[in-house]
Amino acid sequence: MGASAWGVYAYIASAPDRALSHQTEGIRLLGLSDFPGAAAQFTKAIDISPELADAYVGRGRARTAAGQSEAAVADFAKAIALDPTLELAYTSRGMLWRSRGDLPKAVADFTQSLHIHPTADAYYQRGLIYQTLRQAQRAVDDYNLAIECNPGAPHAYLARAEAKQDLGDLAGAQKDRETAERLEKTQ
Repeated sequence: MGASAWGVYAYIASAPDRALSHQTEGIRLLGLSDFPGAAAQFTKAIDISPELADAYVGRGRARTAAGQSEAAVADFAKAIALDPTLELAYTSRGMLWRSRGDLPKAVADFTQSLHIHPTADAYYQRGLIYQTLRQAQRAVDDYNLAIECNPGAPHAYLARAEAKQDLGDLAGAQKDRETAERLEKTQ
């Protein structure tokens, strides 16, 4: 194999590493709230490896934060088409649906996410929707599961306190508020 052919081979062989490098940079920029920069890095990763479902989720999250909800929905859908077991794609899209007021779609996505891999965030998010829909007992049930997954999350106790208050459980609501306050002091 000649030097030129070897160079082409090496470049092609390095595609997964280059895509992962762009994806990692996208995650870093997302954490810094540089949403256009993050989206650009995820796009580079996708251009190199179009089957990289996580990069579509990352770009969808960056686009959501930048207010590009239609493009974000398309990215989440593509990620799910590539990997129907990617719970973060469902959770991220569920959060987008919730922010847009499409609560039935949000509940469906959080439920699907929870079937794949139960997380405190998905239970909490779905609980918020049930609370909005005035289904306080269902909200409490989801907050219970969120707390079971992550007992150190004060926001889950506060949300559960509200739902318990809606149910008339004033003592339980007060206890949850006190737990949340104690947790906030230790964090």
